Amino acid sequence: MSEVISQIIIYLILVALIGGVIGYLIGKSSCEKESSCNEKVEGTHELHIDIKEQKDKDSISSDDLTNKPKEIGKKPTTLLLEPKNGEKDNLQLIKGIGKVLEKLLNDIGIYHFEQIANLTKDEIKWLDYSMAFPGRIERENWVTQAKELAQKSK
Repeated sequence: MSEVISQIIIYLILVALIGGVIGYLIGKSSCEKESSCNEKVEGTHELHIDIKEQKDKDSISSDDLTNKPKEIGKKPTTLLLEPKNGEKDNLQLIKGIGKVLEKLLNDIGIYHFEQIANLTKDEIKWLDYSMAFPGRIERENWVTQAKELAQKSK
């Protein structure tokens, strides 16, 4: 019985070695076709295929990657660096704004219902495209909801 087990182990080792050699040869031949394989790569060797693409991406702005125009609308004039009196409104009370969108709005400089309630059409366009959700603000009536909530909070 131990002879059978030892033979199986020997065969498994041989198969692993043959597989490793074949894998190495295939990898080497595909790497010879790619000139980027000879460049030094930080980290693991797996990334060698993406070197040229990464260099190209580094020179492209995020606006180019999303295929959206660089500037649409007008940046809101009511953006703040921090909430008034250190307290922000719970923007999640507006239907369509969840935790992620509230954080995004806060990062942009919108903390209060009043800021959303006073947005112009151009500012809404800018905000829509800044958040990558074109049309969402008008579709979900954020301005109307914000006006109502601003009145209630006074």
